[in-house]
Amino acid sequence: MDHKTFTSDLAARLGCDPAKASNLLETFATIVREECAATNRVAIPGFGSFEGVKHDEEIVNDLAAGCRMLLPPSIEVVFTPGGMMKKKLNEPLR
Repeated sequence: MDHKTFTSDLAARLGCDPAKASNLLETFATIVREECAATNRVAIPGFGSFEGVKHDEEIVNDLAAGCRMLLPPSIEVVFTPGGMMKKKLNEPLR
């Protein structure tokens, strides 16, 4: 499912226009991005949690160029599904 289809489906289920649904999604993504950048955890009961994991800088060898490179520190967003989500995903399709 692409973004446009998801947004229109969400708008239909919420009973609002697609622009408002898109705004809601963008606001949600902004909140998760900001909290994860601060290495905080965003937990949504029944769905799961988003957490920012900080990776330190490291030196890697580039085998193609034959040189060493320094990778800057980064923050990775990790999603962990909640128990209810796992249960729904593992149910057989009807």
